[in-house]
Amino acid sequence: MIYTPMLYIMSYMILGSAKDFRENQSAIFLCLLFYALTHSFFIAFKSQSPGMRYAHFRLVKNNGEEVGFFLALWRFVLWVLSMGLLVGFVAPFIFKFFLHDKLSGTHIETIKEEQ
Repeated sequence: MIYTPMLYIMSYMILGSAKDFRENQSAIFLCLLFYALTHSFFIAFKSQSPGMRYAHFRLVKNNGEEVGFFLALWRFVLWVLSMGLLVGFVAPFIFKFFLHDKLSGTHIETIKEEQ
């Protein structure tokens, strides 16, 4: 919900075409950095990204406290590394937890809908 419009703006409004975007490594890095900061901001101040809010999830520390900005940013960095190495993709099927959550001391919990 956040990353796609950002990629579109960078690709077509700033660089002019998707081909130019694919050939510009600094633009790709800037999009990833902006997404990391935006996602961490949402997690730090609302405990949810817009997608997590829609799905009724929230991110908390293992002790139940809210996650701060730098922990959320660290979790994002761990997510990028674990997914880039494919370990993060395989780990949930074997261990029943996400590697980036385990290493950052966080977990996703379901928010019960009020009726």
